Amino acid sequence: MKISKADFDLIHTFECGQCFRWNQSQDGSYIGVIKGQVILIKQQKDNFVAYCKNEDALKEYLDLNRDYSKLKSIISSLDDILPRAVESGYGIRILKQDPWETLVSFIISSNNNIPRIKKIIEKLCQEYGNKIDYNGERYYSFPSADIISKLSLEDIDIIKSGFRGKYILDAANKVNSGEIDLDIVYNLDTPTAREYLKQIKGVGNKVADCILLFAYQKFDVFPKDVWIKKVLNELYAVDEKDFDVFVQEHFGDVAGFAQQYLFYYMRGKQL
Repeated sequence: MKISKADFDLIHTFECGQCFRWNQSQDGSYIGVIKGQVILIKQQKDNFVAYCKNEDALKEYLDLNRDYSKLKSIISSLDDILPRAVESGYGIRILKQDPWETLVSFIISSNNNIPRIKKIIEKLCQEYGNKIDYNGERYYSFPSADIISKLSLEDIDIIKSGFRGKYILDAANKVNSGEIDLDIVYNLDTPTAREYLKQIKGVGNKVADCILLFAYQKFDVFPKDVWIKKVLNELYAVDEKDFDVFVQEHFGDVAGFAQQYLFYYMRGKQL
């Protein structure tokens, strides 16, 4: 499948903190495992070529049907900071990820850094996912809630997730038992969905908002981690007590997109 290079960049999209199972190869291509399928995407002249079995699913995952050129124009018109942020991460697309994988991934992300998050998630998949052989290499699917719910705390300690292990087990037990139904979140309004997800141990406002943005495409959320707090403090001169009101009034329905551009911009400035 060919993908236009306009408004899409592999590094911007896969290294902006929204996903953790895409890895760059020496030739610049990226390989990821999505819903049990290994996908390879590489640049070819002015386009990207994706090798996958289900093109429609990949289009949905990469949000390819959205006009990001128009979206970026709208966002850039909001203030004098966003044009620079949009330019720095011009190729970001917000992925539509699997809710269960996103839930566990962002529980693991709590008080953690991206390299370690990726390492923990990969260990989880190696230990409890299904083996997938592709081009002479071995990959692993993301283990289901049913599989993880059968594990003990001692079993989960193998992945070295620390205090997050008990939260992963709580999430698996609640999802597997039906106490938490991840499918109904699509149809909940954002405040209700946030509180629903927070019934899972280890899921606070920030983790819930990441799940809502990166799995459910609720673009009115604005996850606030240390980088985004710096953005609001240093670039917009907003006090923490006023964050929520400012975000709602200033960014509105495109808050999630603005957050990603601002996160990428601020992190790039200070790394």
